[in-house]
Parts: sequence; C-alpha cells; structure tokens
Amino acid sequence: MAGFKMRRRLVLATIEAAYGDDEAPTPEANAILTRTVQVTPLAGDDIERNLLRAYYGNSQSIAGEKHVELTMEVELAGSGTAGDAPAWGVLLRACGFAETEEAGTEVVYNPITDSEESISCWIHRDGVLHKFTGGRGSVRFNLGVNNIPFMTFTFLGLLGTISNENMPTTADYSPWTAPLPVTNANTTPLTLHGADLSFSEFTLDMAVETVKHMVVGDSSSILIVDRAPSGTAVVEEPDLATLNLYNKARDASLGNLALAHGTVAGNIVEFAAPKIGNGSPTEQDLNGVQMLSLPLTINPDAGNDELVITVK
Repeated sequence: MAGFKMRRRLVLATIEAAYGDDEAPTPEANAILTRTVQVTPLAGDDIERNLLRAYYGNSQSIAGEKHVELTMEVELAGSGTAGDAPAWGVLLRACGFAETEEAGTEVVYNPITDSEESISCWIHRDGVLHKFTGGRGSVRFNLGVNNIPFMTFTFLGLLGTISNENMPTTADYSPWTAPLPVTNANTTPLTLHGADLSFSEFTLDMAVETVKHMVVGDSSSILIVDRAPSGTAVVEEPDLATLNLYNKARDASLGNLALAHGTVAGNIVEFAAPKIGNGSPTEQDLNGVQMLSLPLTINPDAGNDELVITVK
C-alpha cells in the first residue's frame, strides 16, 4: 500500500470536564485548523541500568513513564461574531488563560495561577491516530509585517493509545475565520511606554512552564507551575524626544503596551499589557531604514494581568 501522507493532518481538541478524562473530541465539533503539526508520541526519559559485567557493552535501558508532546501553529483571527469565543480559545484555556465572554461585545482572555483547564486531544497523522488527555501547554504569538499572524502552541499530554485509524472526512472548519495580514490597513502601530511606534515584527511568548508530575500513590498529571512571558519588537527607531528607549532600558522603566489587529467587529484581536520593560536596543537594517530590536519583559501589575487578549 502507499505510505502515509505528511500533509494529511487533523487535530481534534476539547476542554475536559474532569482532568484526564477523555472527552472524545469529534471532527464535526472540535477540529483545529492548523498550519503545522509535530507530535512526539513517546516523549520522556529512558532509564539506564548501568550494569557492571566482565565485558564492555551497552546495558539495555528501560523505558520510563512516557507522555505526548504536541507543537502546532494556528492562525490568529477573531470568531467572525463579536462576543463569540474564537475557535482557538479552547487551546488558550489549556495554556493557563481564563475565558470571559460578554455577549455581543467581546471575549477576554487573562492568565490565571490556579485551576487551569486541560484538553483531550486526538491527532490524526493520515492513518495513525495518537490520543492524549490532561493536556496543558504554552503559546507564542507572532505578528510580522505583510504576513499572516499566528500562534504556536506546545502541549504536554498524558499518553493515550496509538492505533491505525482512517482519516476522518467530516472535519468542520467553519468556526475558523480567515485571518488578516499584518498591514497598515489592518493593524495599529505598537504602543509602547505611551508612544506609537511603527514596527515590522512583534512576538510574544507566554513561556508557561509545564511539567509531567509523577508520584507513587497518585495519578500522573501535567501541571502548570510557572510562567515568565517575554517578547521582541522590531520598531523604527523613534526620536529621543518622542521615546528614549535607551533611557528606558538603562533605568529599567516599565510602561504600557498595546496593539490591535483587525478593524471590523468579529475579527479584531487586541493585546494589552500594563507593565512592559524593554532591554537594551539592538540596531537592525530593514530596506535601508534604521530599526531597533527590543527585548521585552512582560510583568504583572495586580497579578494575573500581565497580558490581556481581547477578541471583539
């Protein structure tokens, strides 16, 4: 028979009512529209035996407890209707975000520090199906000029079954709205320390720390134990009178950050952070124009508010 095809990928994911219980996501209700999918079905360490014998040679290692790792890219866009959660909201919730809907207006996502949700996930690699439960992870946002904005999700999950299954043909992608490219028409300048800056690239990594927790006497689980968000902005160098980024870096000053992508209700995504610090600027050249690359630290203010994402 012909080999399995690399471009035939289908990810299904849904929020778990109880941690670790397989919610059996369906292609009709839970299809994730992806750009890339990379799964490591048997992640984890092997245990070395380190035997001493009368001769040299390997000692057969023994497989330790395994888990699943999944990395995938997903386009960033609204839901199509203001106040309705975007299709990717289920993934953000499993990355330590709370989802708050205001009917007909907006959906707000903010980070949390307890009671994080988890996903059941089925990954079809053409004719091979991988399942995991208890999935939690992290997310990275990327907005580059004249490109499609996207998110990179990385999940750890509890190992489920691996089986040969036919690829479903009933996946419903209608909840996924077409994205808008990052352009002057679709995207606002980046507001940093109260100043509007023209930018060519903006990335933000939530850096959520997830661990496989194993003890004898309790079930294994994937835990979120910390986060340390950071980012990078590549901006046209402003006049010092407008914004002195060198002084901001030297003085470790904190200020606000804001960015909005999209202009029509139903397909607007806004980023807001109250306490951003920028590190030492590094010069870059873009088409002969002087740019500055700024490393960003994203800090909480009152707590669980270092980054708020509003979809409206």
